[in-house]
Amino acid sequence: MSADADRKQRLEGLTRAAAASLGPIASLLVDQAAADDAPLDEVRRRVAAQVDEDARAAFLQATKSLAAAAAAPAAANPVSKPPAVTPAAPQPGPGTVDRSDPQLVQALANELSKRMGAAGETLVREAARRCRTKTQLYVRLAGAVTDPELKAVLMHRAATDISSRAGAG
Repeated sequence: MSADADRKQRLEGLTRAAAASLGPIASLLVDQAAADDAPLDEVRRRVAAQVDEDARAAFLQATKSLAAAAAAPAAANPVSKPPAVTPAAPQPGPGTVDRSDPQLVQALANELSKRMGAAGETLVREAARRCRTKTQLYVRLAGAVTDPELKAVLMHRAATDISSRAGAG
C-alpha cells in the first residue's frame, strides 16, 4: 500500500472516531487539521481540541492505535491495514454553545438575521443547540449558508478559533 493510501486510510479512521462526537463536520475538521501534512498524531491532537472535554479522552483512546501504527516505521509492516477504530461514544452534556456562550449566539443570530432575515436567527439558534465548540458552530453555519462572502467570513472565524485554541494549548 502506498504511503498516501495508508495516510488516507488512517485519516478516514480518525474521521470515523471523531464523527461520534462531532457529527458530519468531523470530515471537514480532519481535512483542515491534516491540510499541512502534519504527522497523524498531530492531526489527532488538533481534532481532539475540537471535541468537548467529556468525549476527548474517549476519542484519544479510540484513536491511540492509529497514531501508534502511523508512528511505527513503514518498513516494519508495509502491507498491513491500520487497526480498526471503535468510535468514541458521544457524551451527553450541557456543553453546547447555546449554553456555554449565549452572548456569541445572540451576536451571530443578530448578524445573520440582518443578512438573511428571520431564517438567519433560526439557523444560528438551531446550530448552537447542536454544536459543542465555537469552531463547530462556525463550520456548521458556513455549510448552511449560500452567500459566498458570509461563508468565507464564518470559515475564517472557525480557522481563527482553531488557531487561538492551538496557541492556548
